[in-house]
Amino acid sequence: MLTDLRRGEIIAAAMKVFAKKGFSEARAEDVAAQAGIAKGTLYLYFDSKEAIYEAALKHAMTALGATVAARVGAAATAEERIRAWVGARIDFWGGQGDLYRMILTLGREKKHRKQTATLLRESVDSFMNVLRMSVASGELKDRPLEPISWTVLDMIRGANERRIDGLSIHDAGSDTEGIVETVMRYFA
Repeated sequence: MLTDLRRGEIIAAAMKVFAKKGFSEARAEDVAAQAGIAKGTLYLYFDSKEAIYEAALKHAMTALGATVAARVGAAATAEERIRAWVGARIDFWGGQGDLYRMILTLGREKKHRKQTATLLRESVDSFMNVLRMSVASGELKDRPLEPISWTVLDMIRGANERRIDGLSIHDAGSDTEGIVETVMRYFA
């Protein structure tokens, strides 16, 4: 239990350091200092900066999954489930701006592309499951789900990047509503 607690503290510290300095500029010493431990202690839990990054990414994705599941689970209609799924992702990453930017930047690097592709595929599959449920209940027409799912994921990523970079003229709620409207038109 103490090991899990300490790993969690290191991951939380790493997320702060990576968000502030970026992955390439962050040092293991920075993470250790943020966690309030010695550098040697850090290496008892993680063997590299990359291992810390992977654990931080897994932690963020687990938290996102729980947030999405809770919101979608509380929704009663197809439109509410779609809004819950989209809104949860926009809200979650909006609160993790620097970490999100770091993930996007690292995710495009050759050594992380496979991992990024897996995460994107999981996200698309998650949204397709929301849509399948709504098609099965007769709330949405039976249409190809993968194209709209990729479109939605790309719209969310674009909205989040614009907001993080200060380029968005919309707030998170407006972006969510625009994406939901696009999905509902697809199924009209």
